[in-house]
Amino acid sequence: MTLAEMDVLEPLALSRDHTVVLVDDDPSVLSALRRTLRKEPYTLLATSSPEVALEWIEQGGVSLVMLDQRMPGMCGTELAERVRRFSPQTMRVLLTAYPGNELVRHGLAADVQWLISKPWNDDALRWTIRRLLRDSESTPRPPAEPAERPDSWSPLATAVRRAAWTLVHGTRWIVGFLWMADAR
Repeated sequence: MTLAEMDVLEPLALSRDHTVVLVDDDPSVLSALRRTLRKEPYTLLATSSPEVALEWIEQGGVSLVMLDQRMPGMCGTELAERVRRFSPQTMRVLLTAYPGNELVRHGLAADVQWLISKPWNDDALRWTIRRLLRDSESTPRPPAEPAERPDSWSPLATAVRRAAWTLVHGTRWIVGFLWMADAR
């Protein structure tokens, strides 16, 4: 069954407005992503600047951000961490041609929720973004992290909290990575 057939059997309609931000320092990649996603039912913003993306995200209303890993000035995983702190409800997707062990380990630490490898499959990319957006509509998102950890959070409690988050969300992240690689 192709992805197009899956969309017919299970339409991925979205129940609210979404904004997706694309961040990549390569203009040809941004152009290809815009072309691939231009008919999708969400607002699409694209930039080569991580700082501009952060400004958009800090203004609120961004549902998903897709980040390139290798960018000058700020790598994608660093940007994902900053997005998580400012806007934990924003889904963080890493788009990379170099999905090595360090990325997997960092992704499992909860800053990156999904990994898509370059080159991507257009149908799989569209379907995955819609699935993530639709799932986000029904999944409660974690609150923003406080500026300082409350005194009641011991280092053990913090570690347990992070381990539970990783267990719940880490498996989905790995499955998504493997599925995207197989979709090509």
